[in-house]
Amino acid sequence: MKADHMAGDETRIGVTGITVFVLSYLFASASGLLIAPLVAVAGMVVFPFRKEEWVFDHIPWLVVPGGLFLIWVGLSFLWSPYDNPEQLPKTLIGIPLYAIFAIRVGRLRGVWKSRVETAIMFFTIALGLVLLSEAMTDGAVTRSFKVTAEDVSQIDLDTLRVYVYRSLGHAAVPLILLSGPAAMIAWREGGPVIGGIILFLAGYVAFSFETEVNAAAFLLASFAAVLAYLWPRTLTSILFGSLAGAFIVLPLVMPGLVSALPEGFKEALPLSWLWRLEIWAFAGELVQEKLWFGHGMDASRVLNGEMNLAGYSIERLPHHPHNAALQVWLETGLVGSLLLAYTLVAIGGRIAMSPQLSKLQAVAIAWVLIVYVSLIFFSYGVWQEWHQGAVALAVTAVFFLGAKHRHA
Repeated sequence: MKADHMAGDETRIGVTGITVFVLSYLFASASGLLIAPLVAVAGMVVFPFRKEEWVFDHIPWLVVPGGLFLIWVGLSFLWSPYDNPEQLPKTLIGIPLYAIFAIRVGRLRGVWKSRVETAIMFFTIALGLVLLSEAMTDGAVTRSFKVTAEDVSQIDLDTLRVYVYRSLGHAAVPLILLSGPAAMIAWREGGPVIGGIILFLAGYVAFSFETEVNAAAFLLASFAAVLAYLWPRTLTSILFGSLAGAFIVLPLVMPGLVSALPEGFKEALPLSWLWRLEIWAFAGELVQEKLWFGHGMDASRVLNGEMNLAGYSIERLPHHPHNAALQVWLETGLVGSLLLAYTLVAIGGRIAMSPQLSKLQAVAIAWVLIVYVSLIFFSYGVWQEWHQGAVALAVTAVFFLGAKHRHA
């Protein structure tokens, strides 16, 4: 009877994993916003319902600081000046469900594991080809969709182009995140050419659509992946420890760093990056106002100011600080930053010491971590669920690269 239950669970989880990766290809092609709710629903489907699945050999201490961080994030909304609680369930319920999906599917064995890996290959290659086509045709399909299905009659062609490229830039994020782990799976299975094709597609797309953060993420992740191949455990510890330190130190020193930059250097920057520096400086000033508890979750949406920059009137905090460390401290204070930093150190230490950590898995971990850090430290808001769901897909692939799964 127990064997029947286990076989049934494997089938349920395997079918769910395949379904998610196939549908995610379709959703990613349409900018990727629907990936998060898809993965959240899948997390409910693969949830461990039987009580014997909740018997642990040891207390899962990693869950404690992460859980406390999410609880603190939720509590911080009580003193936030932003009065729309829409983001609360997306973050407090969504993140645990994304983690459940990644862990449950990532632990598959045998035939179902191989089938999900095939779905991962399909996802990366198919999405890569779609976005390659869009890059070579200046977003023809996405542009046609927006013209026929959305009301764009009131905007000019340049603005329409911005909208098209923004949508395609978002669509590229799941591909870039998955490309590293997928290439490592292909390499492990004796298909380095396929892995190379996947990385080529991701790289080409990363440098398309005028989305600098995607290009930066791809380059930085490539560099980190090489180092992880040479020193897998050491680099894993360094990456997670450095990231934890950034959440503590960066918000405190950011205003000083920005003001210390030479004027000549600032003037040479593109306007978008010059604006970003002003955003970071302003967010750093706001951090100082409420150091301990922060301004509350989503407070960045209403804390704002205006200034003149290069002849333009700009917002000093448009929706969020475009830097995860600044946003976490600004909204949850030192308490939230410490809880998150401790969680990162604990996760990094656990991974680095794991006997199941393979060299290819370390490469994939470095890839996913650096891509995601680049995205949330240079551009996107830390609570945005659409890229959290994409990270869950990438982490699922990372689990498949553990040492006990290798054939050689």
